[in-house]
Formats: sequence, structure tokens, C-alpha cells
Amino acid sequence: MKIDLVIAGAIINDPLMIREAIDSCPHYDYHEKYILFDGLSHDRSFDECLQYEEYKQMIKNIYSDFKVIEFKECIYFRNMIKGFSKISVADKLLVVQDDVVLPQFDLKSVVDLMNGLPNCKILCFPHKIINENYNWFEIIGSEKGSLLSAKKTHGFTERCFLCDRKNILRLCETMPSNNKNNKRFIEFIYNTMMRSKKWQKMTEEEKLEYWSQFGCYLTNDIIHKHLVGKRSL
Repeated sequence: MKIDLVIAGAIINDPLMIREAIDSCPHYDYHEKYILFDGLSHDRSFDECLQYEEYKQMIKNIYSDFKVIEFKECIYFRNMIKGFSKISVADKLLVVQDDVVLPQFDLKSVVDLMNGLPNCKILCFPHKIINENYNWFEIIGSEKGSLLSAKKTHGFTERCFLCDRKNILRLCETMPSNNKNNKRFIEFIYNTMMRSKKWQKMTEEEKLEYWSQFGCYLTNDIIHKHLVGKRSL
């Protein structure tokens, strides 16, 4: 099974954050390791553009074992993952945003957990222990693996997650982008649906049918730390 490590980056105030993110990722025999850098919006000043170029070059020099993909335009997270998923040949992607720190964990055990979960296509790592419905998550049920456990949920967090590459590409290509957040982020697709009047009228069977398109689970055994990177200089 081929797994790509994908660090999703953009302009950020603190250039040390992405280094903390990368250094916290689990050691593993990845198929490839990538850093994605979103482009800048057209309203950025010359100095901001220059600083961003210097920042990206610094990261390239430090992490020469990573392949770096730079997007010319500001396309945001959803389209970066969509574009990357088209060129990757990996079976799964471990996606980590540039202001997230992961605890040490054995990725092989997590892959084994994901493979053992019924119809699991996204396995995410939350920022706190989730044992009841909370913000992005509505718990459906629990599953126990040999070493780790998981909760089946409506909703997920895209700050750090393991996913099936072909399915995440399908979601990005086919799911609605009917508001600004849905165009920029993947997690908002599900969250928008859960907050809609349509969702309130759906039967449990219909909600599970919607869930099957995402296949969301979370594991409380791996809790990330969000550094809350600021995007304006």
C-alpha cells in the first residue's frame, strides 16, 4: 500500500510553525513526501510576495527530501488537495496542515485501524477528546481495533487526517461548492449539510447514506495541537 505524506501550506506569520508540523509527522516508509504551497491573492504587496518566496525557499532548503508543489494562484485547501490527488498515485494520503502538531504515533497501526473499519475513507485526528456530539462531530457509533479505537461520525476535521486518495478526489470534484467556505475547505461540505434544514428533515437511513460518501471516523488515541497560524502579514 502506497501512502503519501502531504503538508498543506500557505502564507503564514510564523515560519517556524510548518517546521513544527513537519517534524511532528510519524516516521514511515512513505511512497512520497510533499509540501503544497498555495498561491497568493492578487492584493498582496510586493514585500509580502518577496517574503513568501523567501519563506518557501527556506523550507525547500531545510526539507530537501520533500517534493514541493507551488500553486501560482490562491486556490485554497480544497483545490490544492483536489489538484494533488489527481497527480498522486498513492492509495492513501496523510494530510497535515502547516499549523498542526501531531503527537508521536505508529502510522502502521493507524493504517491497520483504518483498513479494519467498515467503509472507512477518512480517519481524522481531533484537537480534543470527542466522546459526545461537538462542533464538527456527530457521533454515530464506536469501533475497536486491535490497538486503537475509533468513533464513526458525521463530520470530520481536515487539519490532519488519513484518507483514501481516490475518494477525497471524488468529493472535491463532485460535492457542492455553494458557499465561500465550501469552495475553500473540504470539511465545510459536511458541516454545511449538518447545519441545513434538509439535514433536520432527513431520516437516519438517509443520513447514513450521506455518511457513506465520506466514510468519516475519528480516533481519540491521536490528538493534535492546533497552533492557529495567522495568514496575514
